[in-house]
Order: sequence, then structure tokens, then C-alpha cells
Amino acid sequence: MQMAGVGLLLASSPAWVMAADASAGQSADAGLTLDNIEIKAAPQVETGDGPIKGYVAKRTTTGTKTDTPINEIPQTISVITRDEMDQRGVQDFNSAVAYTPGIRAIDYAGGQGAPDIFLRGFRAFNLFGIYQDGLRTGFNQYDTNFETFGLERIDVVKGPASVLYGQMSPGGVVNLTSKRPQDEAIHHIEYQAGSYGRQQFGIDLNDRLTDDGSLIGRLVMLRRDSGTQVDHSPDNRTYIAPSITWKPNDSDTLTVLAAYNKTVTGGSEQSFPYIGTVQRSPSGHIDSDTHLGWLGSYYHVETTSIGSIYAHDFANGWKFQQNLRYMHSVVGFLSSGPDVVLNPDGRTQDIGLQYRPKSSNTLLMDNNIQGSFNTGAIRHTLITGIDYSHYRAEETRLNGDPEDAFNNLDLYNPVYGGAPVWFDSLQRDTRSKMQQVGIYVQDQMKIDRWALTIGGRQDYARDHEEDAVSQSSGTQNDHKFTGRIGLAYLFDNGVTPYVSYSTSFQPNPDTDINNKLFKPTTGKQFEVGVKYQPEGYNASVTLSAFDLTQRNVSTADPVNTGFSVQTGEIESKGLELEGKASLNENLNMIASYAYTHTEITQDNTYEGNTPRNIPRHTASLWLDYSVLSGPLDGLGIGAGERYVGSSQNQQNTLRTPQYFLTDATLRYDLGKLGLTGTKISVTANNLFDKHYFEPGYYEDSVFYGNRRNVIATLGYDF
Repeated sequence: MQMAGVGLLLASSPAWVMAADASAGQSADAGLTLDNIEIKAAPQVETGDGPIKGYVAKRTTTGTKTDTPINEIPQTISVITRDEMDQRGVQDFNSAVAYTPGIRAIDYAGGQGAPDIFLRGFRAFNLFGIYQDGLRTGFNQYDTNFETFGLERIDVVKGPASVLYGQMSPGGVVNLTSKRPQDEAIHHIEYQAGSYGRQQFGIDLNDRLTDDGSLIGRLVMLRRDSGTQVDHSPDNRTYIAPSITWKPNDSDTLTVLAAYNKTVTGGSEQSFPYIGTVQRSPSGHIDSDTHLGWLGSYYHVETTSIGSIYAHDFANGWKFQQNLRYMHSVVGFLSSGPDVVLNPDGRTQDIGLQYRPKSSNTLLMDNNIQGSFNTGAIRHTLITGIDYSHYRAEETRLNGDPEDAFNNLDLYNPVYGGAPVWFDSLQRDTRSKMQQVGIYVQDQMKIDRWALTIGGRQDYARDHEEDAVSQSSGTQNDHKFTGRIGLAYLFDNGVTPYVSYSTSFQPNPDTDINNKLFKPTTGKQFEVGVKYQPEGYNASVTLSAFDLTQRNVSTADPVNTGFSVQTGEIESKGLELEGKASLNENLNMIASYAYTHTEITQDNTYEGNTPRNIPRHTASLWLDYSVLSGPLDGLGIGAGERYVGSSQNQQNTLRTPQYFLTDATLRYDLGKLGLTGTKISVTANNLFDKHYFEPGYYEDSVFYGNRRNVIATLGYDF
């Protein structure tokens, strides 16, 4: 084992190609010298789940579970690369997808739990649509969170994807790929300081552990102590993610991925009233940093996971792969929020408390066999597999209030204090158990320039709930077949038109007046589009149009007040355009636009309304330029503009205005001054500190958008 000096450099460097320079005129018996040898680094080979140089990904495994060129997959796919995240100064999931059309993550300052996202107009709450390393990230919004410093890339597939992933929102799937061992050495440390007292230290180390490269290890760590724009609400995190890859021979590869993520934030539900924020009240405007709750509230989540990715290549071109992960989560959550968003006096909220500790265990596994073969002139890439998920959770909930003197919070002049006063009995004491089994098969067929994708899947899902307080229990069993068919034609000039039809399903936990469980909601989508990868340029453009419908949606029972019936329907039609380019070593670009017309087409209360939080128009543009010569050599500058159209509450009685946000970054390679491997950057999100709002969870509430956030990063590669 060689871990230092010249041995380390040789063991961890890329493969080297050595070729004699014939033009040097040296005879064979004169021997080889440095003058007649050319040394070239072997180019990086792009894979569907690996790192990418620049902004443009051309392959993905998320869209088909096989390593496939993106232009052959008959659905819209966006990829956020590590280079893009680094140049834009991405610090969280919301900023990572901020320039991606068709996906909206709610900027919930001081909020709790995993990101709250909408895909093509449909909410993917409780992680219905967020995956990591090909497996679902969990089954409850509050059981986990994500650290973007630990990610290699983010792949977003738009539209129904149940054919490969089972129960999910019809809007699509987001797959987070963890940093994992690579052949090239990585020795990176960084320190950050910024707005709200942010202090963060990160480390990313990757190296060969054996001379022959059969064992490679990686360690990613992060520690953050920070405040937020909300008073008395921290944003602290400890993240540790070791991984190791073992290649004992040419046929087998085993990667073990472990992670520990502890997040500490405030527990106040920051639901501001519409009057006093978007609309001025007689008392003025409520400050964005106002803590809307009890100061003792908190949200702590500690998630530990261990998993593996095993692949065996058979000699005949077939491959077996297994993805496996076990997660254990412990949540401490003392939440505080309004009983009503605004009291009749127009300036106060009544604050309620809820103590809701929870623990959960999740097991996820996906086994598949894939391979290629020919039937006449048709080339097939076939995959068939079975996946399994199991989730168990225990949670109690105890309600209370701050003591009377502090229960009524003046939003314009808040006074905090008091002890909690808990009610005598538990509100809930639940045990949850969810299981899912899915069997899928997919065939990607190519003949000449045609690419046809056909897939089908059968799912069996079971949810059992018990509540010791109400002494009740219930079991819901769902089964559903979903599929996808799509056709693409690959022109020589890089243009690929395509058409597809895909379906999805999502379990619905509601019941009717007779306590009869509802059927799963179902989704179906027709999509047409064209993808363009111009020859000679590292660029990609996708233009798509879609018609997406979700059925079996719950709606109010028109006869029995307080109950639901399953007759609702939501339609989403739209157009999306995305272009990404790494035109040379100097210039990177992102441009996007999305038009999303979403309508509640069947409902006993809201028919004809636009669903909550869905803007009709969004657009963005990002440019990044690096100076590679002259007196400014080593300087880099990036700037971006984001536009988000107006959106409404569920009743469509309140509207949050449209807004433009400007982001910018400035960086310099201090190696040009003799500090080899050292770089410094300054990133600002919402540079001009624009005040903007998004519809809140309550009909007459809003969330304050993220205020200006400036972060300086000092990085060192050695």
C-alpha cells in the first residue's frame, strides 16, 4: 500500500499514455528520452451516474435505470452537475434546482424537514419523487434532509416515472447522486463565512487505498454553525459520509456508502399573514426576521444510513446490479405555530405548541438484470428487476400553549417568554408500517436511427396505521400497473424529436364517510419534444410540450360535511425550454423557460381554480466566464437572473406577486499569486435583497422569500 510521495502521485493519477515522438529523429537503439515522449491524460469517460466536466450531461441512469444517452430517452431530463453547483455557489437543494425549468422548491425560510417541491404543477410532499442513488429518500418529509456538498449530480426526470420507481407524484422524479470513490485523487478542504453568522468547514478526500486501484476510499465531511434570516432559528449541520469501492476483479464492483446527517433548525412555523406582508396593514409591514412562535421551539433530525451498490458483469454482456440502503432516523420536534394566522385586531397571532418526537427505520432494495442483444436488425437493451421498500415509524404528539401572558404574539412588536403549558393527554400515539414491492421490465430498442422505449411495472403497496390514543387501526392495500412507451428519431445533425406516453400512481390515505379507503391517484402524460446536441459543441437544448392529468383526487363530499369523495381531477399543460452549454474552458451558460397551465378540472369546491403555489411563467439565465490569460488570469465571474410569475392560494382569493431575483459570484485562483491550489470566491443570492413572497400552508398566509445571502469560500486543493 503506497500512500505518500511519488507512489501516491502514480497510484492516484489518471491513466497515462506514452508515445514516442517519431519527428524527434531518434533511432530505436538510442533509447527513449523525455524529448521524444508525449504524455497525455486519458480523457474522462462520462457515465450516467458519474461526475461530469462542465454543465452539460449527455448520459443518465435515472431515466431508464440503464446507462443511456439522454437524447435517446423519450422524456424531458435535466441534470445539475457538480461543476455547475460549485460555480453557482449552491448551498442547498433549493438553490441547486433554481435554474431548472419545471421544478419549484418552496423557499421556506427557517422551515423544517426536507425540501417541499412541485414538479410540473404537482406537489411531491413526503418524498413522493425524491430519490438518492436510485432509491427513495424516505417516506416522511420530516425524517431526513439533504446536504448538497455531498452530491455529485442531480438528475430530474419530468412527468410520470412510476414504471421504474413505483408510487410517486405524477410530476416526475429527482435523483440525487452521492459523491462516491473515483479513480482520480481528490484532496479538497474549504472554509466558508457569510450572512447570519455562517461558519462552515468542509472536506472531500478521495484516494486509492491499494497500489493497483482495486480499493478506493472517499470521505466527505461538513460542519456548519449558522443563523438564518429568522431570529432565534439556527441552521446547524454535521454531515459525515465515508464510502469505499472494491474491485476485486474485472467482473465485480462493490461500493459501500454510509452517511450521518444531523440538522438543527428552529421549530417555528413561519406563516406570515397576507395583510402586513404582501398587503400593507395600518400597522405597517411585519419584519422578515420576526420569529412567529415560542423561542423554545426546535427541529432536530438525526439520520444514519448505510447502503451498497453491487454490480456483476457477466461474460456475455449482461449485468446484475443491486442497490441497497438502510436508514435510521430520530426526530426531535417541538413546533410552534399560529392557531389563526391573524386575530381580529389585525396585529396578533395566538400561538400553539406541539411536541412530536419520532423514530423511523427504512429498508430499500432494488435488484435488476440488464443486458444487450440483437433480434435481426433490432438492437435491444433489456432490464428487468424487482424492488422492495419497508418503512416503520413511531410517533407521539402532545399539544399545548405558551403560558397565557405570552400566548398572544404581537407581530409588530413581539415579546417572547413563558413556559409551555401542556394539555393533559396525548393527541396521537401512532405506529406506521409501509411496504411496497414492484416488478418491472423495460426494453430499449434501436433500429437504424429509431429508438423505441417500452416498459411496464406492477406494484403492490401496503400501509398499516395504528393509534393507541383513539384505539383505532387501518390497513390500506393498493396494487397498480403503470407503463411508458416512447419513440425518438436520431438525426445525424444532433436533432432528436420524440413522443411518449407514461403513467403513474400514488397511494391516497383518505377515506369516505363509510371509512372506505380510497383508490390511488393516477397520472398520465402525453409529451412531445425535440432534443438538440450540436456537433462540435458541448451543448444541449431540450424543448418539450406536455399534457398531464391526475385523477382520483380527493374532494369535499357535497352531501356529508367534513368528509371526502374521490371525484377530483387536476390537469397540467405546458411548455419547457432548457439550454445548457460549456462552450469552452471560459464560458458556461444556462437558459430556461417554463409555461405551466395547471387547473383543477373536477372538484366540489375549487373546480376551475389554479392549484396553490403554481406560477404560470418562470424563466432564468445564468452566464459564467473565466479569464485564462492576461493580467486578470485566474478571475471568474458569474451572474444570473431568475423570474417567477405570480401564484395563488388554493381558493384563488389571494395572489403573491411575480418577482425577479439576481444572483452573482466572483472568484479568483490564488495560484496565480503563488498560492498553488488555493481559490477564493464570493457568492450572493438575491443580490439586490428583493422582498418576495410565496403562498403559505394556510389560505390567508404567505412565506417570506429568502433575503440576500452572501457567502465567502476559501478552498484548498492539495
